[in-house]
Amino acid sequence: MQEKIVRAIDIAGVHIPNNLWFAPLAGYSYLALRITVKKHGAGLTYTEMISVEGVVRGDKRTIRMAAPEDGNTAVQLFGGAYPEKFQHAAKIMMEEYGYKIIDINFGCPVRKVIRIGAGSCLLREPSAMGEIVRAVKETGAVVSAKIRAGYSAVNIEKTIPILDKAGADIIILHPRLATQMFAGTADWSLVPRAREMTGRILIGNGDIDTPENALDRLRDSGADGIMLGRAAIGKPYLFRQIAELDETGAYYTPTLPEVRTGLIEFARLFVETSSARSLSPMRSAVLSTVKSRGNTREIRGKVSSISTVDELIEALDGWHEREVHPNETASR
Repeated sequence: MQEKIVRAIDIAGVHIPNNLWFAPLAGYSYLALRITVKKHGAGLTYTEMISVEGVVRGDKRTIRMAAPEDGNTAVQLFGGAYPEKFQHAAKIMMEEYGYKIIDINFGCPVRKVIRIGAGSCLLREPSAMGEIVRAVKETGAVVSAKIRAGYSAVNIEKTIPILDKAGADIIILHPRLATQMFAGTADWSLVPRAREMTGRILIGNGDIDTPENALDRLRDSGADGIMLGRAAIGKPYLFRQIAELDETGAYYTPTLPEVRTGLIEFARLFVETSSARSLSPMRSAVLSTVKSRGNTREIRGKVSSISTVDELIEALDGWHEREVHPNETASR
């Protein structure tokens, strides 16, 4: 019988229930989705990336994005190579909002982020990465650093030792280049190489979309945990399935009526926790769930224009009548 690999992580006085984490995703990692994935077993969630400039200036919209729901949330900060601003923003997030884990975004490849010298642009300045980590570490925070394999060429041999020496408690590696954006496949052969360079908590991220490949990545990479992103938007229950597969060798897949009920609960939660005037900001998350079940063209068309919970209920009405998925189990 194989040893169980889904486990808790304790670091610097912070207890994280398990090593299955939900990634910071711009436009998705809002409060309602973070609460939803935790309900389905995610051990730790990350906020959307939060501008250090916005935090320091007290921008209300920025602060709303950063509002935590409990202690098992990390706030992700992004900005240019200004360690003192990262330190100031981290202090605000800790002292005013109770965050214990501060993540630094060294991986976002989006043009508007690169243009201001932030995100993965900093991968070209490993020494600046170290200065930022060191400055945030001085606040007493648990420091997490999310990186890619490199900007246009792999350079983890430079970045990871610098992050380690600077005191990063957690290093999250998405083994794609920034120039790849989300194309191609993540090169998970880089994760064991990263493991050899650091004794810090190492988390692997990228292209994990089934319970089976999640456990394979955990077993084969040497990483302490994994981070799920886009796949978990449409299937938030993936976290529970991974843990079930590790524990029992099988997992349960929700029926279509159960998924429908979950979407409605998610929409209601979004209304309760968001200042948005309609459901339009969460349509793409709902569409991801609908698309994950297949053969749903008519439902997708209806969902793409919803604005209220009642409209969502109406759009999903009858979905289970047209396409019923039986209870499923899978085994290895």
